Amino acid sequence: MITMMQQFGILYRTPGRIVAAQTEEELRELLSTTLRGLYRSLLRYELYVGHTDDDLVPVGTQGEGHYTSGVKLLTALKSRLLLREDHGGLGHTHVFPSLQGVKRGSMMSAPLLDAGSPIGLIVIEAAPDTADFTTFDLDVLEGIAALFSLALQRLHSKQSAYAQARVERDRKSASTVQRRLMSKSLPGNIGVTVHAEYLPAFDVGGDFYELDYLGDGKIGGAIGDVSGKGVSAALIMSRVSSDVRRALRTGAGPSGVLKSVNAALADVESEIFVTASCIRLDAAHRKLTVANAGHIPLIVRRANGDVFTFGAPSGTPLGMIPCEYKDEEIDLGPLDIVLLMTDGLVEALDRPSDRMGMELLLGLIKYAPHDPKLINERILNAVNKMKGQRPLDDVTLVALQLEP
Repeated sequence: MITMMQQFGILYRTPGRIVAAQTEEELRELLSTTLRGLYRSLLRYELYVGHTDDDLVPVGTQGEGHYTSGVKLLTALKSRLLLREDHGGLGHTHVFPSLQGVKRGSMMSAPLLDAGSPIGLIVIEAAPDTADFTTFDLDVLEGIAALFSLALQRLHSKQSAYAQARVERDRKSASTVQRRLMSKSLPGNIGVTVHAEYLPAFDVGGDFYELDYLGDGKIGGAIGDVSGKGVSAALIMSRVSSDVRRALRTGAGPSGVLKSVNAALADVESEIFVTASCIRLDAAHRKLTVANAGHIPLIVRRANGDVFTFGAPSGTPLGMIPCEYKDEEIDLGPLDIVLLMTDGLVEALDRPSDRMGMELLLGLIKYAPHDPKLINERILNAVNKMKGQRPLDDVTLVALQLEP
């Protein structure tokens, strides 16, 4: 028979061992070893996790004659509570004497608690014809259950922290990949200066822009906004961006590019749609061609200070229905600036009392210095003042200026 001093010795060493455990499997093995050391008359024990009497799940059994179902002791415990008319439930400690007539030993149970709420249960049974468990034995079991519960919560917290860290790393990686999918800078000496800004509402987003040099002084480009946010929108964005890039390189005009991408999206089983505006800029002849699929118009700022929108929608957003899109053409002059953007920028400038975001945007562009980078900075500073440092929607802004 184990002495009280031996029990104290085991209890003294147990906290340090529990802290050293790195996995739930190690914890369960430690619990088994500790219980066998504390109660030499122990025949079997069962460990459960769950929050209520009805959802307890066995995760550990140990001892002679243990049952593969893992619920034999729990069934016996509930029967004894019923016979004793104990309505305290399994969320409290219990001790029962042996039943000599059916050769069942003394039983004890102690809940695993988290801030007073049950998260599991330990049930142990002594061998028949051995001394019954005492209230001191029950106090010891309650202490072991508390230690085990704290250790289990610590492991879960650590696992959650590791999982969150992995998610954060994945998000940062996805954000890096997404930004690499955006257009690289155009070659120099083609007659166009470009400055672009991309601010996703989350780590990844559904906005995209694409600029590609087509040769002979011509630039093909597109800007778009996938409905929705986050990872699902980013996945569709990568697909659409790739389709746009391929279509631009076929030599198709803006309306043809949109028609091609729209047909490709018809194969995607999703309720997501994409607004987009596609351009072809002939820097040598200073002509801009635009086709619009449900997107906000682009904005032109002339070198003389005139500011106006151009390229209204001629068809539905991509991915909704088969549609024909129309090209619009405009002549540009030296130093004229063309701005493409997504509607997250306009929405960010809307005030609670009105929907004047576009009017405010036109005013910002009109009175900004005539430089693509400075115009973009002025716009984004206004967005930050209106909505704070984190926009509610993705914001993308691309400015192209014809060189003299």
